[in-house]
Amino acid sequence: MVYLALDFGGSAVKGAITDTHANIIEKFSLPSRVNSFDAWFALFDPIFAQLQQRYCIEGIAISACGAVEIEKGLVYGASSLRYIHGVDVKQLFSQRYHVPIEIENDACCAALAERSFGNQCDSTNICLVVIGSGVGGALILNGQLCKGHQLYGGEFGYAIINFENGSPQVVSELASTQALIVQAARALNIPRQSLNGKKVFELYNSGDTAIMAVVDKWVGYLATALFNLQYTLDPEYIVLGGGISQQPKLIPLIEDKFSQYTQAMPYCHITPQVVASKFGNDANLIGAVVHFIQRQSR
Repeated sequence: MVYLALDFGGSAVKGAITDTHANIIEKFSLPSRVNSFDAWFALFDPIFAQLQQRYCIEGIAISACGAVEIEKGLVYGASSLRYIHGVDVKQLFSQRYHVPIEIENDACCAALAERSFGNQCDSTNICLVVIGSGVGGALILNGQLCKGHQLYGGEFGYAIINFENGSPQVVSELASTQALIVQAARALNIPRQSLNGKKVFELYNSGDTAIMAVVDKWVGYLATALFNLQYTLDPEYIVLGGGISQQPKLIPLIEDKFSQYTQAMPYCHITPQVVASKFGNDANLIGAVVHFIQRQSR
């Protein structure tokens, strides 16, 4: 028994065939930035046909950016993928491919992956913070996803952590991987397209003084956001997702900031326990399958 998982991201749709334990058997990728679902289906149809010839696909599990109403299959909010918003995604897929469909928010999927198969799977209280083009997240309380009244629970990237010339600056603007790249490119006076998170940390590790200052400031914003989360939601663990979470120096740098904070504020006696995601960029795919199995087994 296998499932097809799809993760709709800002630049690509990642796909995978998985088994019932969400082990990935095969992966693929195709563009996500098209003008309509019809245009996207034209890309996906031949891939699905080929996969159906090789596997008995029990259903399609979808991870999507935005606030997702799982019963109605609707994706609220806004993103660069305008075509996924305001339509019944579940119905579109089920009518076309004739298999069961389930859809959930991407960060919620990643949190479900960690809760089910991650290193902290014994914990029932987890904050997942996904660092990418923005900052997203999800919250698991008492072992269950907590999505909030308007489905925006876990959208940590909207939290205000600074003001510049009287204008608020949010976590996504200052502490995302994209923010790090923009700040690094500005410091080096080079096009941002020539950098990514991995390259920035390579420059940091090489001792580039300009980049070391940029990373220190960026980590400060991120650590501040995580510290605030700890004292707002009090999770057992804060799990960092996104590609940059796998950088070996990131968590030690965050912990150094925590030490500075607790020394300056001795009344803050709880230090956040921050860990990296076990699954990295595959977390959304794995969690989408976890969500699919949970929904279909009801």
